[in-house]
Amino acid sequence: MHYLTLVVLAGFFLLSSAVTEAAPRWIEDACFSKAAKRSFNGRGEREQFIANCIADLSASTPRERRKYKRRYRY
Repeated sequence: MHYLTLVVLAGFFLLSSAVTEAAPRWIEDACFSKAAKRSFNGRGEREQFIANCIADLSASTPRERRKYKRRYRY
């Protein structure tokens, strides 16, 4: 029972200390400079703009094109 508790606590520690990926510094700088040139009405609009800008500029995994097999040969 003591061993099981130790394993569970170690698992929680490893999960809580996982490193999250952040956007590269140049993307954040570009989005902050774009946000500085705009005016916002408040209520989180600036943070939303920056989050959307970072999401647009961040690289996402490209979708692989599905290769279809030709079933019938003409």
